[in-house]
Amino acid sequence: MHKQPARLSLFLVTIPVVLVICAACGRGSSAGSIDTSAPAQSPPPAGTDTMTMLRGTVASATGGQIVVQTDSATVTVKLTEPFQVFDRAPSDLSQVKDNTFIGVTTVKQPDGSERATEIHIFPDQLRGLGEGSRMMTPSANGGPGNRMTNGSVSASRMSNGTVAGANGSKLVVQYAGGSQNVTVPANVTVTAIKPVPKTLGAGDHVVVIAKRQSDGSLASNRALITAK
Repeated sequence: MHKQPARLSLFLVTIPVVLVICAACGRGSSAGSIDTSAPAQSPPPAGTDTMTMLRGTVASATGGQIVVQTDSATVTVKLTEPFQVFDRAPSDLSQVKDNTFIGVTTVKQPDGSERATEIHIFPDQLRGLGEGSRMMTPSANGGPGNRMTNGSVSASRMSNGTVAGANGSKLVVQYAGGSQNVTVPANVTVTAIKPVPKTLGAGDHVVVIAKRQSDGSLASNRALITAK
């Protein structure tokens, strides 16, 4: 599951296997973020049936495994086939359609509304990644932090049935337990998360979507290229 597209910066989350997982956010409020939810960089305790997001740098990649250095640990992850790497590419509002799963970064306006600054389109392989709506880290200048909402576009509540328009438009992003109304400027940055033919190597910055195995090890068949 680019401008030269800037690489994503993702929040990480350890989530139940009932796939309340997304990917569209970052550690901070900088552009190019994609949320995978609240920070959680260490693997879950052995024996728990969970998915976990490991954000870090590939320390080594040999055979069928990689070693990921996170902020708090060095973690070995077995790679299962078919293993797929995802990266971000430029897109546009015409691709944001009914039921598209997206991550949208917004900033609150003086009137209380949320205005989109970035929209990330997820492929079906990553549908549900980081689902929900949450605040990101406040900006360094002390201004209000951005909000990241990952969910499905509700076409029935999009202005004129589309988010594309000369003066922008509005959309509703629905997620488990709620929805977020978003104003969308016509010039908002839109990117698409797509599979790429890449083999991970030492030095790559990644978010690895892994699952705890019965023997306590971690295995993964998906990883996202990220920013530092």
